[in-house]
Amino acid sequence: MIAGQLALLADPADEPLENYHQGNTRAIEVVETQTYLDDDLVIQSGNVAGEVVKQDERVLINGHDIETETRDVRRKVASEWVADVDGGGWILAERTHTSDLEHEPDWPFNDFSTRIGQEIAPVRLKPWEFVRNQRDAGREWTVEMATHESNLDDVTIEWGAGALKSKAVDADVGVALTTHWRDQFVRLVIYASGYIAIWEPEEMKPELLGRFIDEEIVPIAYFGDDAEVEEDDQAEQSTLEDNGAEA
Repeated sequence: MIAGQLALLADPADEPLENYHQGNTRAIEVVETQTYLDDDLVIQSGNVAGEVVKQDERVLINGHDIETETRDVRRKVASEWVADVDGGGWILAERTHTSDLEHEPDWPFNDFSTRIGQEIAPVRLKPWEFVRNQRDAGREWTVEMATHESNLDDVTIEWGAGALKSKAVDADVGVALTTHWRDQFVRLVIYASGYIAIWEPEEMKPELLGRFIDEEIVPIAYFGDDAEVEEDDQAEQSTLEDNGAEA
């Protein structure tokens, strides 16, 4: 499974990423760089390692008294990433630890930000817009899960047969579906939080994953507060598909 949080740079970097090592605590390794000369797209992939602060809790027993002691300890962590930093200005990586500083992004995006010299922040995604894009492109697609939030205390999740296309086009929390993209089926889940996970294909070459992120995910990304679901001009088409009619 391919999974991670999408983050965008404030401005695209001047150059693609290069290998970087700082002692035994911080490193960015570029494993592969794929350049597409036809549209100046440079997809890179690799590994990132660093140190994060994590709270360690110890339980102390003194006779009948039980006390807990919390202390901050530094741990070495690592993650994989795929990015286009000098074009679209985005990075997809597994966000594993919260930063200990309020003004900087979570790890590993804080390490990328330091190295690139640009502010970088996780973004939110529009699941409903992704679904509508698949429909409007005339692709083969099926829905497995659609999640809606009517208010802060009421979240509705439709699974399986109950996950209708007519509901998925308005999914504001998350959606799981299979779509036919570039001569292959891609099975994935997308959440408004900016998290994306791909189950099929099980292995996706970094350059192909980068293409998918660049073409399908970045256009539905945004900064800021929750976005409202826009009115769907083709809602009737999705209803017909739910009833078995041809699109």
